[in-house]
This record gives sequence, C-alpha cells and structure tokens, in this order.
Amino acid sequence: MGQALAATPGLFTAGSEGHYMLTYPDRGIEFTVDRLRRERHELYCELSVACGVVGARAIDGVLSVGTFNVSSPTASQQRAKLLAERARASGIDWATMLEELRQQVLKAERTGEPSILLRTVPGLSTGADEIDVLGIIRPKHHTTIPFGDGGVCKSLLELRTLSELAADGERVGLFDWELDQFIHRRRLEAINGPEMPDVRYVRCERPLIHEIDRLRRIVRQDKLTYAVLDSVGDGTAGAPESAEAAMEYCRAVRQLGIGCSLVAHVTKADNGDQRPFGSTFWHNSARATWNLKLASTSPDGNTLHLAAFHRKSNLGRLRPPVGIRVDFDGDRVYFTRIDATTIARWPTSCRCGSAFAASSGADPTPLLPSRASCSTTTSRRSIVSCGSTKTCSPRSLVVTALRGSDL
Repeated sequence: MGQALAATPGLFTAGSEGHYMLTYPDRGIEFTVDRLRRERHELYCELSVACGVVGARAIDGVLSVGTFNVSSPTASQQRAKLLAERARASGIDWATMLEELRQQVLKAERTGEPSILLRTVPGLSTGADEIDVLGIIRPKHHTTIPFGDGGVCKSLLELRTLSELAADGERVGLFDWELDQFIHRRRLEAINGPEMPDVRYVRCERPLIHEIDRLRRIVRQDKLTYAVLDSVGDGTAGAPESAEAAMEYCRAVRQLGIGCSLVAHVTKADNGDQRPFGSTFWHNSARATWNLKLASTSPDGNTLHLAAFHRKSNLGRLRPPVGIRVDFDGDRVYFTRIDATTIARWPTSCRCGSAFAASSGADPTPLLPSRASCSTTTSRRSIVSCGSTKTCSPRSLVVTALRGSDL
C-alpha cells in the first residue's frame, strides 16, 4: 500500500503568500504549510497534518502541528517517524509524502509569480480602484493612512467608511487594538440605525507582526476585501519613530493582500500635520494619506466641523480639502459632506484663528481673530497645531453614548 501511495502524487495547491497545501484525498491526509520564513538561509514553516485514518491519535482531526524545516531532508525523516507513530496505521509512506511536500514548496518559492505583459492586463473602469466616502478618496486595493489628533473622529469616520463599503457589497473588517466589540457595536448602530451592515470585528492585543498570521487566516476565511487597522501606535512592535518598526508593520500589512486603512496620530513638532506621527516610512509606505483636523464645535458640543487635507497620493492627483459636519443626536451620529470653504469660525479659544481657511486656499481674513488677540506672525506659526482638542476644543464634546479613548 505504501508503494501504491508513493506512486500517486498528491494534489498541491498554492494559496496566498506563504500558504500551501498538499492533499491525498484517497487517504484523507492533508498537509498545510503556513508562516513561511527564512532563518539562517533555511526555509521554515508551520506544518499542520490532518488525518482521517481510523484509530489515529488526532486532535480535532489534526495529527500533528509544529515548526518544520522545509530545507532539511533530515527534519523530514524525523517528522515522518512522528507521524507514523501517531497515525498507528501501516501502509502509509509518510517519508515519501513529506519529500513531495518539501520539493513542491521549495520549487514554488523559487519560482514565484511569473512576469506579465502590462499591456495584456485588463484595464479598470473609472473609479473601480477608488473608494469615495464623504469626499475622502482613497485607493481600494492599497494602503491609506488617515491621521490627526485625538478627538477628531478618526475611528468614527473609518467605521462610517466600512459601513458604506459593506452596504455596497464589500466584505470588510475592523482590526482594533483600542476598543472592545461592545463599544464598536454601539457606534455601528449610532451610524447606521438598527439595520446595521456586516462589519467583522477582530480584537488585537499584540503587535501586528505577531498578529498577522491570525489576521491573514481571517481575511482568507471570511473573504475580506478591505480592513481598517486602529491604531498604528498600539500595533507597532517598537517605537513608531523607528524606521525598522514602521517597515516591519507595513510589510505585515501587505501580507493581508487587501486594501487597508491605518489609523494614526500626528506629531507635535513643526509641520506635524503633514505626515503621520513617527518614522518617515509611515508616510512613504502609504499610497495615500489624509490629515484630519477639528475646525469648530457648536456651543452644545453636538455638532463638529472637520477638515480633511489630502497630504499624499501616489495613484492620482491630490484632492482639494474636504469639509465634514458630524451631528450627534441622542443615540445617533450623522455625517454630512460640506463645502470646505464654508466651515464656521474656529472656536474663540483657538490661538491661531482660521488656519483651516489658510491651508485650504480660502481667504482667511474673515475668520482671523482680532489683532489684539492674535498677531499675523503668531497665526502663521500656529497653523500646524490647529485641530488639536487640547488647544481648540474641550474634550467634553464627545457624547456619552459614543465616548471612548479616541473618536
């Protein structure tokens, strides 16, 4: 029986990056390779072996799972002995199956994806590769970073974006390091009412590079097409200012294989509203970035005016500033796109007047404070700090039903 099995090759399939399967349907045996990585010039993986043989010492159908050195014939022989002991069945040539697996994986990794003629690639229809929600346009299949101070509704806006995508038939996910599922469920209903769209939530605790295998499986199993990661700082292994930490994070995001939005904060330094907080590689690795600012708050705190500035676009032109009105009405929250140049006066407590109007290209004169309270020099110098809730708006603007660590 062993010789017969050895003469019949298994069915080898390649999935997403670093994921392979080798199956033998006639025996109910399946090898799954995941978490491929290079260590000291050798290729390692997590190898899971499922077995349907009657009497096998399997747990939930899995005979064995663990790290496996794909590059080592010796490791293959040792694993074959372990599998034979646990299967407790004669006539199964584990050594031959593992050797086939090794050779197929090594060949696939060395071959990789073939080259293609760009002129033969089907063209996308206009707008098919973009997402436009409330005028904030982002690439559908690449990475966008919305960034701003705490309290500018970054998380709420991203949940609003996921809601619209889900309503349009996309399969979306929220990978969150900050808030639990109960708060996000309440926010989802506040945005959409009782008829809530399908948004899958995943709670994350560890840095993204340690969560990525679980998230890749979720993307694959749930067939997700877009995800929001909230937020960058909590999901980074190391300081966000570290180039290595930023590049590791962005490489992990690419392994998801779908478009993503990475929620980030701003630096307090000069020109801090031009790029996300941390290493320059956050800005460089994203295909688009948007800076969100709080422009004004109504006296009762129930209406916010936000300004969104397109800071980077690798796949098209920079878009003009966008104005967004956010209305909190009891248990509901409503978003409305408005003309950016008509946003109301900044709060009187803001030291620098209408920096938004100046940044948008509109005439700032009607919105500037009196000369007695703010000099032109001070206004120009303070532009980059506008939108900070610490400077321009009380934190109490957040309605109780939606209060969290960061809107």
